[in-house]
Amino acid sequence: LADVDEPLRHGDVPYFFHTPRTVGQTVKDILGNCVGLSTTNLTATIEGIYAANKMDLLKSNSKNKVDVIVTQYLHAGATLFDENHRGRMFTIIRHPIERAVSMFHYLPKASHEPTYDPDLGHISIEMWSRSKRVEHNWLTRFLSNEIEGNLTLEHLDMSKEVLRKKCIIGLFDEKSESWLRLERFFGWKFPTQKSRECLDRLLNWGWSNKNLHPTIEEGSIAWDLLYKHNELDIKLYEYAHLLFEEQRLLFGEGGSLVN
Repeated sequence: LADVDEPLRHGDVPYFFHTPRTVGQTVKDILGNCVGLSTTNLTATIEGIYAANKMDLLKSNSKNKVDVIVTQYLHAGATLFDENHRGRMFTIIRHPIERAVSMFHYLPKASHEPTYDPDLGHISIEMWSRSKRVEHNWLTRFLSNEIEGNLTLEHLDMSKEVLRKKCIIGLFDEKSESWLRLERFFGWKFPTQKSRECLDRLLNWGWSNKNLHPTIEEGSIAWDLLYKHNELDIKLYEYAHLLFEEQRLLFGEGGSLVN
């Protein structure tokens, strides 16, 4: 993967690190439906990534060519790139507790998802937060490639370094500014009224997999339980906010890497 502060060069490929319940499907739909770029579902699994490695997905003369690589498996997905086709990593990051609450309310309805769990519709979020089903520091795990083992502060530091050195940071609470930075860097265009309306709808009011649900109050039992489960991710989220501000000099209006 190219470093985040390197200029975009010919052959570089957008690489979207997709965090669940963080407008990931919306980003994919904007890229496909509004910008007209191609992706593949192959990279949604480790097995699919291994298969994709044999298919020349990034070569311009390949019948299987895609324009953007999307995956949750950052480290496995990085094996798809080479010196002539460098990955340019970007992601959208959401407050870990808000993301967990969204996940709790989404999974009982998402029968199309491999993580579909209809039983969650019959328990409270507090019960879920006390169970073994709840996620533990998802972002730190997938950035540091420690998917199942115990996590330490070293894994947090590794994750911070990946974000600092390799990733264009977008924030869930700053969707419009985050998208503008991606547009400026990658040179994505919306030349028609239809394409601009497509972007406005998906970004601002008709986003994909929309699932309105109750929130929980900070300081509640459920909040405190989820905080304990995701303490490293919360530190990582706070660090991402700092990076988002620092990257304004690179990708903000008039930034040094704006194309």
